[in-house]
Amino acid sequence: MKEIKLNKNNKIKVLQEAMEVLNRGGIIIYPTETSYGMGCDFYDKKACNKIYKIKKRNKKNPLSVLIPDMITANSLVRFSEKAKRLASHYWPGPLTLVLPYKYYKIQEHGDDYLALRVSDHVFAMDLVTNFAKPIVATSANISNNPSCYTAAEIYKQLKDSKIQPDLFINAGRLPRRNASTIIKFVDDKGEILRQGDIKISLD
Repeated sequence: MKEIKLNKNNKIKVLQEAMEVLNRGGIIIYPTETSYGMGCDFYDKKACNKIYKIKKRNKKNPLSVLIPDMITANSLVRFSEKAKRLASHYWPGPLTLVLPYKYYKIQEHGDDYLALRVSDHVFAMDLVTNFAKPIVATSANISNNPSCYTAAEIYKQLKDSKIQPDLFINAGRLPRRNASTIIKFVDDKGEILRQGDIKISLD
């Protein structure tokens, strides 16, 4: 796994390298507003399968994605009125919405619902905006293990993995925040799947 340290002077270079890795079907570890995330091109089935193997994640658990804005979200999923209000209020930020996926019948992998969010982390936002496709956004850890906020934590968790990510974008120690809040909407009825950094009541 190649490591590159992100700083204020090399952001463009790091973005270019990250996009090159994503475009050739590679896996990256990158900073987000919660913890370090692991990602790939969501439309690349082989790359997504590689993430499942690295994380030892059950394939019955669909991968969530980052998208750059509400326009992109509307092109991918169907919003109920309540979901749209939540997105308008909390995006960009650590709120993941699970909504009916418009293209599940033609997607080679995934589910009929798509979990997605707009990040408020500057690098993550620049990355997904420039890549112009959804980027997988799952925590950079082994499944059922703690989230990673430092390089040391990432290397410790992944040291025994036979498959390694291709690129680690090291932004230093990230603030220890909870994972994103996850809410699934079936029609206009919402269900909180995980109460995370944003405390939301659907009453």
